[in-house]
Amino acid sequence: MGNSYNRKFSYPHWDASQHDDLYLNCFENSAEQWRNEVYDIYFAAPFLHRDVTYGDTMGVYASPGQYKNLLKIQEKYNIPISLTLNEMTRPIELIRPDVIKDFVSFVKKYYDDGVRSCTISHTHLMKTGALQSAFPDMDWKNTVNHRVCTTQEFIDYVVLGYTTLQLDRNYNRNFNELKRTKKEADRLGVKTCLLIRENCMPDCPFKTEHDIWQGEKVFRNLGKSYWDVAGDLSCNTWQSVGNDIGVTNPRTGTQIMVHSKDDWDEFANLVNVFKISGRLNTPDPNETTKFGYHFEMWKDQKLQDKHPHPSSNVFMAESFKDIYENNLAPFLMWFSFNVMNKDYPAITDIDEIKEKLVNHFWNDDEAKALCKTLKHCKNQCYTCHKCDDLFNTGKVDSILDISNKIS
Repeated sequence: MGNSYNRKFSYPHWDASQHDDLYLNCFENSAEQWRNEVYDIYFAAPFLHRDVTYGDTMGVYASPGQYKNLLKIQEKYNIPISLTLNEMTRPIELIRPDVIKDFVSFVKKYYDDGVRSCTISHTHLMKTGALQSAFPDMDWKNTVNHRVCTTQEFIDYVVLGYTTLQLDRNYNRNFNELKRTKKEADRLGVKTCLLIRENCMPDCPFKTEHDIWQGEKVFRNLGKSYWDVAGDLSCNTWQSVGNDIGVTNPRTGTQIMVHSKDDWDEFANLVNVFKISGRLNTPDPNETTKFGYHFEMWKDQKLQDKHPHPSSNVFMAESFKDIYENNLAPFLMWFSFNVMNKDYPAITDIDEIKEKLVNHFWNDDEAKALCKTLKHCKNQCYTCHKCDDLFNTGKVDSILDISNKIS
């Protein structure tokens, strides 16, 4: 049995937050066990050059004060911080010898500070070998936006020089391929990382444009975001399906559908690190106090006769160990939020949480069976429709047909 929770989670830094000390304060206020579960903390910084710029897909970066605090966390708690440069508009100038030299100097500033982990999306730059030669102790991560979906692609990226492979979300629904990739990862001596939750349509046809556009200056110059301009054409259209019962139809996202302790162990034994997204988070500094796990029950329920329970409840756990060792199923609902708020009326007593979770939607036998199906379904929804059957949406071949088929 492998490690199920300690040093298992890659956490985002809140790069979009305007408050330099909020993340550090929350980190230090958190339970020691929660801190023990952190594998690394990833943050972004831009490479600004006279001829080229290169940085992050999200278009947000840690401030100098936030970076200083991240270094404090790394030094005090021995938790690596990880530089992220995953912009999907990858300039060809970055493989020009003089620009490579300047880029190496840029990375060296972080390397000299003790940073030993870096996400790089520029595969041509990796192929030059210049980065690996200049920084032999760096753990090089590819980006999940590379969409590595098969074991062969995984091996190809290892050959490029990546040492931690961030796998595509499709692996969340292709358990047999994950087992094959794990075997090769062990053989090659590299690590795997899997994004645990993402409200992104499986195999989304908008994703490439989304990744390229999201950090674009054109939106900032307009005072608008990607979501203001194009969101109604993509994710905003389908993400809310099922939320009227507090449970989202799993067709609309690509999260790992882990129900219980046994399901978690199956994934945890095949994956070195689970990544949690959220660099765009901007928690309220007047309310947010520390990190933890948050689970919200729904208020109204279409299936009330089948899943009766009291009115809305919020549960909070200080660490994943609490969730895991007490088997607080369904696990998949605990990853919706990762902070604990001051004076929030939440239930933290384990026995009370267990009692209230008995009638949760995902604890019904039919829902648990769907979780098992989703581990192997490969997102081939048009041939399956088991999600549609459980959520009573009708036979929907594509989630893009939502406006016509799902109400």
